[in-house]
Amino acid sequence: MGKIRVKSLKMSMAGTFLITICLIGVLSGITVFLANQAQHEILEKRSAIIRNPKFTADETTGGYIIAISDNQNIWEWQELSTGQNIIYYGTYAAMIGLPVFYIVGGIGMATMVYYRRKLRVPIVQLQNGIKRIQENDLDFSIEYHGSDELGQLCSSMEKMRKELCQNNKKLWRTLEERKLLNVSVAHDLRTPITVLKGYLDFLEKNISQDKLTEDSLMDTLLCMQGAVIRLENYVDCVRDIERLESIEIRRKSEDTELLMSELEHNTAQLEKDKKILFTSNISSAMVNIDKSVLFRILDNLLLNALRYAEKQIEADITQNEDTLTVTVKDDGKGFSEVDLMQATFLFYSNDKEKEHFGIGLSICRLLCEKHGGTLYLSNRDEKGACIIAEIKLF
Repeated sequence: MGKIRVKSLKMSMAGTFLITICLIGVLSGITVFLANQAQHEILEKRSAIIRNPKFTADETTGGYIIAISDNQNIWEWQELSTGQNIIYYGTYAAMIGLPVFYIVGGIGMATMVYYRRKLRVPIVQLQNGIKRIQENDLDFSIEYHGSDELGQLCSSMEKMRKELCQNNKKLWRTLEERKLLNVSVAHDLRTPITVLKGYLDFLEKNISQDKLTEDSLMDTLLCMQGAVIRLENYVDCVRDIERLESIEIRRKSEDTELLMSELEHNTAQLEKDKKILFTSNISSAMVNIDKSVLFRILDNLLLNALRYAEKQIEADITQNEDTLTVTVKDDGKGFSEVDLMQATFLFYSNDKEKEHFGIGLSICRLLCEKHGGTLYLSNRDEKGACIIAEIKLF
């Protein structure tokens, strides 16, 4: 690709004023020339007055010859009329005043034209952008795309606006997920705690009355142990999410062939009663990624697909310029409309029995964003769900 030619404001300003100076010079020259012509015409139309002329007869022509000596006292030019004097001396004023007017007017016009063509639009856009950013209103765009310095400044500001907008959306989503996390913790912890309290009350009442048999006591203890395990698992999930939010991406150059071989081997370990077809198409010999993040994304996507697939899962990893795309498809029932909108939220689950906490896809989405990418959910045309995870290589 060729380099984009940047037009400098200084160069365009110099060009504008150079053209203005040339026009001023041409107009001034024309003005001086016309004024001189007017003066010559006025002087040429004057009559000469001769005092005491001497006549001699010309025998050849039959006319008379007037002899005029070099003495200026015997002839003089006729005086100019008032109108001619005004025009004559007015040309001197024009030769001085009009060039000055051209200079002042030319500079003014050049400044106005240059401002309107080069400065007004970007300055107005920048002022409006700064004002709206100060008002925390990011729902706008800067549409000036000039190739000069102001165009670059507008492009930088538009990029900054997009980054601010994206960061605000991420912050808003983080706050919403934090609220959801707090609500979910309060809600989901209440159930096992209530169960434990119920069994404790049961034990307290029956132990004192010596009504408990060994079997009923063991059943009660097993139920209480199940509630405790669920509490532990839930606390572990919350702790994992806290760790993920503070994780730092550590990119490293990985050999593509070895990486794909390892991924295929790990994928094969997940196969049980459902087939996983693994394919890859990466053109680069080396990829710059955080290997642990890629493995965790693929593992979570496959585990999620294994829950809903009927017979087969397709996993494909491809490279598209600076993006690595992980696509996982299953032949299950697919996503519902609610799933498509909320499946990547923390602790969202359509499992009514709450056997799963609903953090797999939210972890994938968070890891993708940490790695500069994103997560997409959709349904296949034929049958099943399709999840695409994108991570940036640079």
